[in-house]
Amino acid sequence: MTQTDPILRVENLRTELALSSGAIEVVRGVSFSVNKGETLGIVGESGSGKSMTALSIMRVLPRPIGRIASGSIHLNGRDLVPLSETEMTRIRGREIGMILQDPHTSLNPVYTVGNQVIEALQINQQRGGLLQKAIDLLKKVNVADAERRVHAFPHQMSGGMKQRVVGAISIAGAPKVIIADEPTTALDVTIQLQYLELLEQIQQETGTAIVFITHDLGIVARLCHRLVVMYAGRIVEEGTVDDVFDAPSHPYTVALLHSVPHVDRKVDRLYAIEGNPPALHEIGQGCSFAPRCPLADERCRTVAPPTVAGRSKAPDHFAACWKSGELA
Repeated sequence: MTQTDPILRVENLRTELALSSGAIEVVRGVSFSVNKGETLGIVGESGSGKSMTALSIMRVLPRPIGRIASGSIHLNGRDLVPLSETEMTRIRGREIGMILQDPHTSLNPVYTVGNQVIEALQINQQRGGLLQKAIDLLKKVNVADAERRVHAFPHQMSGGMKQRVVGAISIAGAPKVIIADEPTTALDVTIQLQYLELLEQIQQETGTAIVFITHDLGIVARLCHRLVVMYAGRIVEEGTVDDVFDAPSHPYTVALLHSVPHVDRKVDRLYAIEGNPPALHEIGQGCSFAPRCPLADERCRTVAPPTVAGRSKAPDHFAACWKSGELA
């Protein structure tokens, strides 16, 4: 690897779930990369494939129905797809970590917070003074009174504190990449801001690359450098946050941005995207967003759209749309 190579590179990733009705492709040809010290945001409605992409990268798909059908996931130049579970166990936590969205189910209720942090340290081959190391990690993620709380059980902590503990576990092995799957969903606005500042601090200190999955475009504007917009298992737009926000080039991105309320605009009712995301087993050959798109024509409904340059004309801004040039 050279200095300019991305730490994480996903290429044409396809993931399937084998159901009784047949295999359903839930991640459909996804490609993106993340560099050292960079935060990549992934947005899209529920069911767009964001979390399944994250689980594919971590190789923790639901068993036995989930599998990576094709594609590659290169971490520091090494493809994770063909690795055994034993090999992946040595990589998870040490080279790539994950913060799950629900701290209430992420933590084991019958073990103390300290035991769970210590377990993460042991998995990452840390030895000696583990209790103090666990306390230091809790302090690092701004857990108040860490010396006492290290002996607490998860139910004795607030949701915000539990999410910080999950963050401490994710950085116990000093991973080069952290995947954060909607980690602020259960937090109030004040705690959200503190948590985002914590992630930024960790990134500045370690150069960690972050993949941040969220529904909140406000968080994307605050935290992320680049943005991937997913719909029905595919990437429909990608670019820097500024380029995508200033010159959205897919009707779905435009609709998402219109859905964000603005405090300086008085409206009778909030904007909502018409219709619902498609069932993945019913997706046709054309653009998946066509049934909900006001610009769609027969070609959109029957022919897969090409990937074209975004309206910003920036070299790294792309959209998969027949109608990109018609957007105002």
